[in-house]
Amino acid sequence: MQIVSIEETPNHNTMKINLSEKREDNKSNTFTSAQEGQPDFINKLFDIDGVKSIFYVMDFISVDKEDNADWNNILPQIQSTFE
Repeated sequence: MQIVSIEETPNHNTMKINLSEKREDNKSNTFTSAQEGQPDFINKLFDIDGVKSIFYVMDFISVDKEDNADWNNILPQIQSTFE
C-alpha cells in the first residue's frame, strides 16, 4: 500500500491521506491507540509523536494530530511508514 496523495481538510488538525488500496471489508474504523488486531500500518502510525487518532475507510485514512503537534514533523514520518 502506498500514499497516492495528501489533502488538507477544513480542520487544521486533520489531514486526509489517500491510499493506493481500498479496504476489502467496506467498513470504517476510528483508532485512538495501537492495539493488537489492528492493521500494522495503523499501529506504526501511532509510533509518531503527535498522532491523536486515525479514521480508516474505503481508500483513505484521516489522521488527527494533537493541537501542539506540527504537520511539518508528522507528515514526513507518515510518508516513511508507507515506503
